[in-house]
Amino acid sequence: MVEAHHRVLVVDDDVRSRDAVAQILGEEGYDAAVASDGEEACSLLASWRPELVVTDLNMPRLDGRGLLQRVHTVLPGIPVIILSARGVAEAGRLTEGMGAAGFFAKPVRVEDLLARIRALIGS
Repeated sequence: MVEAHHRVLVVDDDVRSRDAVAQILGEEGYDAAVASDGEEACSLLASWRPELVVTDLNMPRLDGRGLLQRVHTVLPGIPVIILSARGVAEAGRLTEGMGAAGFFAKPVRVEDLLARIRALIGS
């Protein structure tokens, strides 16, 4: 019997950041899918059904705030972690009261991000 992997959706318009996070998650045993913005991510929510979403805050079309709201509507209870080049305080202020499961400043400390993901969905 094959062990099921936890599904994590990584959303960022910066291809290098997006692919780096997805690669790290894959190396840690997570099944990671990627999207270049919130609109693309929304098309994956219902069909791929991630257990957690890691998203950049500032993106074209649908930003991290809009995606956070959409995730909570489409898949209630799915945790969303926000990454931002603006910093944790700014990300927190911009998404205050929206139910984000965590905030990390870019460049993100991999150990901290992985620890939060493990706390939310396991390893």
